[in-house]
Amino acid sequence: MKAIPPVRRWRLQTRLIVLASLVLILVGAGIGAASWWSVRTSLMSDLDSQLAGMTHHARVDPGPGQKPGNPPASDETDSSTSVDQALRYLFQPGVGDGALVVVGTDDSAEGLIAEAGREQPQTLPTDAVDALLNVDAATGGEEPDGDRSGEAAGPGEGSASTGHRSVDVPGFGTYRVAAFDDEGTTTVYGVPQNSVDSALERTAYTTALAVLIGVLATALLMAVIIHRQLRDLRDVARTAREVTDLELGEGEPELALRVPSELAVPGTEVGDVGASVNRMLDHVGSALDERYRGTEQMRRFVADASHELRTPIATIRGWADLTRPYRDELPVQVQTSLGRIDSGAMRMSSLVDDLLLLARLEAGRQPTKEDTVDVSALLLELVEDAHVLSPDHEIHLDLPPDALEIRGAADQVRQAVAVILTNACVHTQAGTRVHVEAEHIEEAGAQQMVAVRISDDGPGIPEDIRDTVFDRFVRGDAARTRTEGVRGGSSGLGLSIAAGLIELMHGEVSMTTSEGGTVFELRFRAA
Repeated sequence: MKAIPPVRRWRLQTRLIVLASLVLILVGAGIGAASWWSVRTSLMSDLDSQLAGMTHHARVDPGPGQKPGNPPASDETDSSTSVDQALRYLFQPGVGDGALVVVGTDDSAEGLIAEAGREQPQTLPTDAVDALLNVDAATGGEEPDGDRSGEAAGPGEGSASTGHRSVDVPGFGTYRVAAFDDEGTTTVYGVPQNSVDSALERTAYTTALAVLIGVLATALLMAVIIHRQLRDLRDVARTAREVTDLELGEGEPELALRVPSELAVPGTEVGDVGASVNRMLDHVGSALDERYRGTEQMRRFVADASHELRTPIATIRGWADLTRPYRDELPVQVQTSLGRIDSGAMRMSSLVDDLLLLARLEAGRQPTKEDTVDVSALLLELVEDAHVLSPDHEIHLDLPPDALEIRGAADQVRQAVAVILTNACVHTQAGTRVHVEAEHIEEAGAQQMVAVRISDDGPGIPEDIRDTVFDRFVRGDAARTRTEGVRGGSSGLGLSIAAGLIELMHGEVSMTTSEGGTVFELRFRAA
């Protein structure tokens, strides 16, 4: 059997909501990612413009009163305070907080950073300088839109820019930098990227929160809408459940339930299902009516035939009985023939009586006179009779000290118990142990019952008839020993009659069997 995926076991409403939510999550994630990327592109473009302006002023426009390549004017002309042309940019007023410049040659490397609140730029640590001078080997950065290296080509010829990149500077965070190579001298300019990263992080959190709230709100709204839209389908399912609760196995079937006409209009999914269910119910109703009519005709035929057969069978038995005083005078072959006629008439009479009784039980016309029955005394009588009829079986009776009384008709109780006890003796081998017991069953809040159990250690009932053992004409003689002479043999009607009689008295009968024996339990209402 093909395994059913776990998702297919979910309710349709749940699957629709989950699938719609997944689609919303994907769409929201796509919109959020696009928004985040748009914001990032805009912020990085602004940052690149700021960096391009910085490199332009530092390399092309050294400042008022200065010429490119000369140190800045100062009241102190000591050579120790002079700086390289690239570094002097940081000494100008209005330089942004965090802007840095690093200059490296084959012999030395120096870097400065402008910090708010300080009059002079601060020297960068060696690890920060090394990280910035290695910008050519950095990964993860990207080139800016267009080539900005020409804007800040500077006065020297042969200047080459690596473009704008993002670099992690130890102790200072992420920087957006541009590096230039001027005939053996590497100059790196940078502006802090932390504000952009923070803005992007806030944008990501805000977008994710908005998407989550949107998905939850939409899922809740869709749950309400889907629940309402599936109401018609639930109505169709309710009709199907009501049909399954109908008692269609007994009496004349009445299958009048149908899906409402407004839910059975073809053209929509629900309408197609409703119309299909109604067509199925029409077909099932017609089949049940046909079966009921056929069963009624067969029941009437059996009842009428059985009734009509009683008189000729009684006549045959009567004429056979008239010959008994003279049989010793007749030839042996004639005696044998008369004996077979007598036993056959007895079996036919028993079968006709069983058929009539079963027909009355199925038609609900079997009268019953409810009274108090001493089931202990009744079982004692039946077990004594069984000892006489089946002397080759070990039959034991186990009763409680106090008498057990039930509600029912004594003759019907006797017949039902006798059928099952007789079967236990007739359909098992010689030497089989048969055990009969009865007890009072106490069940809180329920009808008090008396249970009668008849068990044997025989071969058990064949597996192929266990589910139909209480049906008419079901016999297991092929696998069990059958003894002639007890009630004329097996007709296959005994258990059907026993079950019908017990049900008529509002009792229950059940059977459990295995290769080690069979147990029948009959439950009657306690008096």
